Amino acid sequence: MAKPERTFGLIVGIEKYHESTWNVPGGGPADDALKFAHWLHRRGVPKENIRLCLSTLEENHQLIGECGLNVELATEQNICDIVTNFLSPKLGDLLYIFWAGHGLITSERERRLICADANKQNWQNVDFNSLLVLLSSDRFQIRNHICIIDACANYVLELKGRPTNLGGKTFLSGQPRRDSQQFVLLATREGEKAEVNSEAKTGYFSQAVREALAEANGTFPPNMKVIAEAVKQRFTSFNKKQLPTYFYYRNWNGDIEKYHFNPFDIPHNIQHSQARKFVGRDDQIEQLRQLLQENDVVVITDVTGQGGVGKTELAIQYSWQFLEDYPGGCCWLNPQGTNLITQLVDFAILNLRDFSIPYGLSRPNRLNYCWRNWESDQVLLVFDDVKDWMQIQACLPPRDSHFKVLITTRQNTGLIYPSLELGALSPDAALELLTNLLGKDWVEKELEFAKKLCEFVGYIPVGIYLIAAQCRELGGESC
Repeated sequence: MAKPERTFGLIVGIEKYHESTWNVPGGGPADDALKFAHWLHRRGVPKENIRLCLSTLEENHQLIGECGLNVELATEQNICDIVTNFLSPKLGDLLYIFWAGHGLITSERERRLICADANKQNWQNVDFNSLLVLLSSDRFQIRNHICIIDACANYVLELKGRPTNLGGKTFLSGQPRRDSQQFVLLATREGEKAEVNSEAKTGYFSQAVREALAEANGTFPPNMKVIAEAVKQRFTSFNKKQLPTYFYYRNWNGDIEKYHFNPFDIPHNIQHSQARKFVGRDDQIEQLRQLLQENDVVVITDVTGQGGVGKTELAIQYSWQFLEDYPGGCCWLNPQGTNLITQLVDFAILNLRDFSIPYGLSRPNRLNYCWRNWESDQVLLVFDDVKDWMQIQACLPPRDSHFKVLITTRQNTGLIYPSLELGALSPDAALELLTNLLGKDWVEKELEFAKKLCEFVGYIPVGIYLIAAQCRELGGESC
């Protein structure tokens, strides 16, 4: 346990850069940092223990005057001076580091955090990996660290304008401390971008962290494993499955690293959701999970036989939500595309470690080789929009293996597999979907007309999307 008076914080929020084209439109990182600093102070951490480094857009500059905390420049030199000259000699229980702003991954797989004084000629940055090593060495007196990083981890290559020698501040460390404890929570996996909610002016990740901390019942310091799980759950409610939520956990032993809550390390080619809002199918998602736990093959069918009920979308949502159940991978297959065996083999070669197909095997034997040599963890195969059962029959894996199969099809007769029958949305769910598409104000103003629109399209999701598009083209007027 850490005492608040013996807790320190380095809080950084950067939305304005010397290279103005790198500015975060509308802002968000500065306010996210301020809110985290206030959270620390409300938990009893003294103001003098909190070093707050901000770089705000002009339109958000009032935040500095209103915050009641001492605000410093978020430059490379200043941030590094705080680490080496202010924090390193302090005798305390716990250090929080919160960083909101741009970041990248170098070609050497180093995570860098971009400082406010960076420009295209001099990419001022902090080597985050070396910072972690410094913190856990005998050159740093505070032995417990919690780092929360809301920053991109894009691969910015030299050919896109990044200098060959990125430079930046690399920290020198001493001997490792055996009693050092670190917990590092990152918004993104390598190669991905941390998204900002431009309307709310906050990072999706920062928002999720704040909400999770608010539910920690005032416990200080909060249990970070619990916080990490809560953040993960919140990301599913954002309906932003394309947002990479990557949780990195460095073991309390200090010299052992583990990856914790990391579904995005699982090989997959899951389709991106086309839905702005996924509503009215929570029960079906749970039914689908239950069916796949009990059966090798499950089919999502269309009871209307007309299409547009959301079979593919349901499969997408299920695959994203329960990707962790399939550590062997999720392979999405298109029966209308390239030969299915070729699709399977290509996925295995591209995504599985040390996997290669012996030369000269026939196509059926290549498939059998996949079944025998795929990693032994559970795998999900999705055959989307099957129009002819004969197309996929020869491509199904052996029964009672570590493969699960999910099929979507309009066909709902002559099935030999357990199925989940999908039809129209409930009237309430259909209205909720329309509300998300056209806005709450419009639906409340035209409530009865909106209900009739949903009824007119039979409460079918694709019909609601089409009718909403028509209304938007008419400027939201009654159509």
